[in-house]
Amino acid sequence: MFNKEILKLYFICGTTTCNNKNLEQVVEEALRGGITSFQFREKGDGALVGFQKEELAKKIQKLCKLYQVPFIINDDIELAVKLDADGVHVGQRDGDVEKIRKLLPDKIIGLSVGNEEELRESKIEFVDYIGVGPVHSTISKNDAGGAIGYKGLKKMRKLAPEIPIVAIGGLKKEDIKNIAVIGVEGVSIISAISYSESIKQTVEQMINEYKNYVE
Repeated sequence: MFNKEILKLYFICGTTTCNNKNLEQVVEEALRGGITSFQFREKGDGALVGFQKEELAKKIQKLCKLYQVPFIINDDIELAVKLDADGVHVGQRDGDVEKIRKLLPDKIIGLSVGNEEELRESKIEFVDYIGVGPVHSTISKNDAGGAIGYKGLKKMRKLAPEIPIVAIGGLKKEDIKNIAVIGVEGVSIISAISYSESIKQTVEQMINEYKNYVE
């Protein structure tokens, strides 16, 4: 049974979105602060590939296991299978989720859904959660679509009442209140955590902000 609590504070990062910091250190600080899941997203100009990408993924997977936090790989199904990752997250053009589910029957599968049309065309019955957004415009993902705002997020919640939703796209601590009251299960954060000068403290503040409005 999928535990939707892991979506509460879902940190996404790779070497190209951590402000030239050491990614292992960034992730460990975030884990110490209390992130509830981590997605390894190694994309963009200068991203690691092949052996280097795999070795870094192994190190971060080890850290996540230490803190008992799910380690999810973005897009790279082959790597997820090889490392026996906890799950994968894919975009609309990254493969058929029905086939991915057959390949990974017991793993977490997430799917990016940007709007109502994508939701209608997606086989969400084969995924555990959907990542909805971008809520705001974002510098972290050059493949993100147009911002949907809180209004768009609220609409997606109504259209998909049963599936767990994690909001994504330019989100900061200040957004958590508004997102929590919409009733989605969590927030995905990239740069608001990775660019922070005090990552552990930032994560702790985000977790506390969430608790104020959910519990």
